[in-house]
Amino acid sequence: MSRLGARMAATPRPEFNARLREQLTQSPPGEDDVPERRPAGPRHSRRRSRVGLFPQLLSIAMVASMLVSGVWTYRSMPGDTFYPLKRAAERTLFHLSSDDAERADRSFGYAETRAREVKELLGSGEGAGEREDVIGETLQAMEDTTRSAVTSLRQMRRRDSASAKELKRFVQKQRTQIAGMIPKMGAENQRKAHVYLNYIEGLAPPE
Repeated sequence: MSRLGARMAATPRPEFNARLREQLTQSPPGEDDVPERRPAGPRHSRRRSRVGLFPQLLSIAMVASMLVSGVWTYRSMPGDTFYPLKRAAERTLFHLSSDDAERADRSFGYAETRAREVKELLGSGEGAGEREDVIGETLQAMEDTTRSAVTSLRQMRRRDSASAKELKRFVQKQRTQIAGMIPKMGAENQRKAHVYLNYIEGLAPPE
């Protein structure tokens, strides 16, 4: 081959040079092929907000339900559906008391609550005869709770003047309240009420 032929063979053709320049000026492969991320539309944003809001609404509903149940339990009366829960809560608080003085205070408070319940039962629109059994059970619970309070007081190492005053206040309040309800009770419950009054009379400290 002549020198001219060899030089022509070694020299790139114009078509090759044009194709090479075109490839070099193009952007790297895949750079323009990546799909553009579009911001989420209003519909997707609302959907995510609803999903995130549901657990909060559920928590609020559960708390509200617990509060309502607690109020119903606290206001429940003997014979009501929530009344056993009320008594169970009282027993739990009693056993969680730190000492005999606190247990005595709680028991005196529960005895006063039983007296208020008897009063409401007697003053309800229903006939007293229809609730005589419930009233009798409440009177018995009142006496049992009072005896529990007295037992806690006796287990204390010393009875200070504050405890004596509290006991005197309790006896006077219970005596007035129970004596006023006796005429509305049936014969059997009147007997229970008199037994209770005789018992608390012996608890009152001397004047």
